[in-house]
Amino acid sequence: MATILIIDDENSICQLFKYVFEDAGHAVGLAYNGLEALEALRHSLPDFMIVDVSMPVMSGKEFVGELNKRALHDARLASIPFIVMTGENFMEPELNKVFSSAKGFVCYFPKMTPPEEVLAKIREILG
Repeated sequence: MATILIIDDENSICQLFKYVFEDAGHAVGLAYNGLEALEALRHSLPDFMIVDVSMPVMSGKEFVGELNKRALHDARLASIPFIVMTGENFMEPELNKVFSSAKGFVCYFPKMTPPEEVLAKIREILG
């Protein structure tokens, strides 16, 4: 069983993924923006994260930037693998540079990827 932190401002997506992941035996935490995610990381570290790009308060791009800064002082943060789920064009050079340079970055998924496909990727990464 893994602990998965879902960082997305869309409650319907959070609840759908939470249901599928919990049904597969995983513990799930939810954060609705990057600031909430940073606060959650202060209390416990997940085994895996799913990060949305466009969110209010603190975007996924800002969150990953801050995560990278904090990882310089806490190596455990750099070891958390994550995928980016987005409805945006992840091939945009600026966006791609931010995420692909992060230590834990695994891959991108389009926003409407079925949760079962994302779960299969998580299982592949976590072994």
